[in-house]
Amino acid sequence: MRRIGLTATAIVVALGGGAYLAKSAVSKSTAKPLVGVATVTPVPLPTGPTYPMPQAVIDAWIVAGDTTAIRGHAWSLWQSMAAPSGQFFNGQELPIWETWATGDDVFPTSSAALKAAGGPRAATLSARLAQPRAIRHFRTPNQFHHAALRSGALKSGSVLGVSSSTVTTKFSPEAATFIDTPQPGPGGTYNYSSGASLLKLNAAWPANTTPELRGINPFPTQGVELKPVYGVVKATGLTIQPLWQGPAGSTRPSNPTPDTWTTCVLISPTGTGPVRPATKAEIASAGPPGACTTFLWAPLSTFYAVRLSAPEAKEFATATGKPVAQGDYAVLQAMHVNTKEIPFWTWQTFWWQPGGDTPNNFPGSKQNQPASLGAPWNNYAACAAYSQTTTVGGSTMQVCFNPYLETDPSIPVGITSNCMSCHGVAVVGQGATYPSNYNKPIAFFTDPTYFTTQNTHTDFSWAVADAQ
Repeated sequence: MRRIGLTATAIVVALGGGAYLAKSAVSKSTAKPLVGVATVTPVPLPTGPTYPMPQAVIDAWIVAGDTTAIRGHAWSLWQSMAAPSGQFFNGQELPIWETWATGDDVFPTSSAALKAAGGPRAATLSARLAQPRAIRHFRTPNQFHHAALRSGALKSGSVLGVSSSTVTTKFSPEAATFIDTPQPGPGGTYNYSSGASLLKLNAAWPANTTPELRGINPFPTQGVELKPVYGVVKATGLTIQPLWQGPAGSTRPSNPTPDTWTTCVLISPTGTGPVRPATKAEIASAGPPGACTTFLWAPLSTFYAVRLSAPEAKEFATATGKPVAQGDYAVLQAMHVNTKEIPFWTWQTFWWQPGGDTPNNFPGSKQNQPASLGAPWNNYAACAAYSQTTTVGGSTMQVCFNPYLETDPSIPVGITSNCMSCHGVAVVGQGATYPSNYNKPIAFFTDPTYFTTQNTHTDFSWAVADAQ
């Protein structure tokens, strides 16, 4: 990949100058105190001609290699999820996806969920969702420590402080209800939100059951799983946010984690105006530059951002090991989105990319973004992988990863990965690990490297596979 040699001025031109005069997505009113919980009703994605898309239509796109249609569908999902929900939290109207159940709602027996709730939770998901609840939780990404989690050496939600970013998980109402509802299986019913129940399922298969048939029941068509990734912007002053410019824009191209990105944006929580080169005074006031060598300035409104309550700020600080205060902002840096519209799910991922695209459009871009997509959602780029290979039956693998997640050294060859291959090997029992490489497609669910008579595949859901 060619070396990036853009000056600050050249980057501003690439970023599209005055595209950032959009209204801030954050309510700055301080008339009411910021609360940690509220009653928020999950709102499903609207159904219509584009969602859920019939399987035959998506399959035809895959066979034809119609990347324009696939990307168009990914953007349609993004736009629908971002629509106003009519639900409010801390004086801010939430987009539809923010109303959805979190992992702590859906998997209430996890140690992190019980700690956050201060004790046992309501017995049913509907009861939990009807009560005041935290609509987002901030955790160190499990995938950074997956091997330790699977071995039992680490508990979900443990504090490791290895990342400046945090993640939560979200489940559409249909996905959450499915996971919470006891599902039929060999010899009885099983609760997919319980690790103990899933292990019982894994042990209950008749001896002659093939690895292909050793799987949980499939999610419903309108099942959607999300993994939002958040950074923090301080309530005052300027906060440095790294800007993805590809592996060549990193001091460590083989594992270009955000802390190694050399282009950064100074975010002003109160400023307005277009992205521009940062001044020397602004750079000096922002604090230690880290790996940053090129600096831009931008307002908070380039992000989807939310003000943090005291409990949220404490949780964010615990997850990252860095100071975070009430009134600071959690900013959406990235999000994985997968939908069960086809048997092997659709896969798309989005990340903060204000203005122009990354050099070489790697691993994705803002191409095919609808003109009607408003700020701040049009400040995100995307890639999509609805199959493992670029052509049906071919050998060239899709590459689709999120720069905020799969660049971490703990993710094997993350910058050559794709979502489907990674999630397709999610299992309960022995052999639950990520692919060691993405050199060839994985045969779901017959490849003996991943699927055996000692495990049960979980319909591409690592959330279910990692249930406590």
